[in-house]
Amino acid sequence: MTPRTSFTIRPATRVKNSIENGNTSAVIPSVLVTARSAQATQAASAPIDSPAEALAAGGRRAPGGRAHTVVRYGIDVSHWQGRIDWRQVARSGVRFAVAKATEGTWMVDPRYRWNKTQAERNGLIFTAYHYANPSRQPGDAKNEADWFLRHARLRGANLLPALDLEEHGGLSARELERWTFVWMRRVEKRLGVKPMLYTSPGFWSGWVGDTPDLARAGFETLWVSHWQTRKPWVPANRWAGAGWTFWQWTERGRVAGIHNFVDRNIYSGPMLKRLTIAGIRRDGPPDTDRKRRPRPR
Repeated sequence: MTPRTSFTIRPATRVKNSIENGNTSAVIPSVLVTARSAQATQAASAPIDSPAEALAAGGRRAPGGRAHTVVRYGIDVSHWQGRIDWRQVARSGVRFAVAKATEGTWMVDPRYRWNKTQAERNGLIFTAYHYANPSRQPGDAKNEADWFLRHARLRGANLLPALDLEEHGGLSARELERWTFVWMRRVEKRLGVKPMLYTSPGFWSGWVGDTPDLARAGFETLWVSHWQTRKPWVPANRWAGAGWTFWQWTERGRVAGIHNFVDRNIYSGPMLKRLTIAGIRRDGPPDTDRKRRPRPR
């Protein structure tokens, strides 16, 4: 895409229950972004077709860019991927997996237990996500958080859990921000760690007002979804300077052991195990610098 005075960013996020089932008409409408974001998207002129190209786009760095920065590739899955052969997935070079556990206060993913058990058994670093159905019902965010925790059954060896925010439920930007804070705080209170947020730059800017308040409150672990670009656009002033931690760079990945397309993700930063529940409880959040990442080569 060509930067100009004003341009349209196509949000990478999707309504999973529609897009993964082949209904591309459910994609959230494009969001018009002003020229202040142009610099952050200048490199986004060509799609990334391989993990090596994703690596070239850079990730969260350790303090001073020291050598202990690592790169890991992962996937996120739900029942739409069907029965997964996790042994083949592990052999393919995938190192972490995020599986849908719940949605709203009514749905438990029918493949979640299998995905969790088999991913962990085959040595992948695992965690779960909750697909948010925000509403104005009293106590909705808290109830959704409790529903997720009841069924996700995460332990110390698991990565930080994730809130998948890609529906607004008719809430205003201020209401949706408040809903998100309540969910995140509830999970933090129960697990003792701050969960991460999954969203796209288009959704966060268009429906939550591009607020950096969540990141400023310490919820710095951002899992950004931005496809068909060589460098992700990070909303909310680069997530209040923290940048992205995980990047979902394509929804059309191919991985051994999975028959359908699968979302592919990249992590770049300190040792991934430091972002497990036990690692955060023991050491606190890993330190990261807040400088702008280098442009892709």
